[in-house]
Amino acid sequence: MNDRISNAPDKAGIASAILCTVHCIAIPVLFLLKFSISAHDGYCLPSWWKHLDYVFLIVSFFAVYHSVTHTKTQAIKVSLWLFWAILAVAIIFEENLHPLAYIASAGLVSTHFINIRRMKKSTS
Repeated sequence: MNDRISNAPDKAGIASAILCTVHCIAIPVLFLLKFSISAHDGYCLPSWWKHLDYVFLIVSFFAVYHSVTHTKTQAIKVSLWLFWAILAVAIIFEENLHPLAYIASAGLVSTHFINIRRMKKSTS
């Protein structure tokens, strides 16, 4: 199998998790800077901003799914799905579990990197 194709889901997962983390960090920064969209309600963010969480969750689902189908290592499969599940719970219950999204994103990035390195070693 072509190395580029087999690593593509991992690379997409890494990009998605990093962008998700940037997105999660941007919210507090925007509030600190008193970013105001609506003068009526005070400081708030546009409604589409929250929907980005679900976009990242969907992209990361497909990245995890395709990465899992291309790896033979059970620990990587379990780790990817576990971190994705933690990310999903953190996004769904955002107000109470938002810090878990950072942990899940870091776990997804790390596991995707490990999978890429493992795949490179197995093809060498």
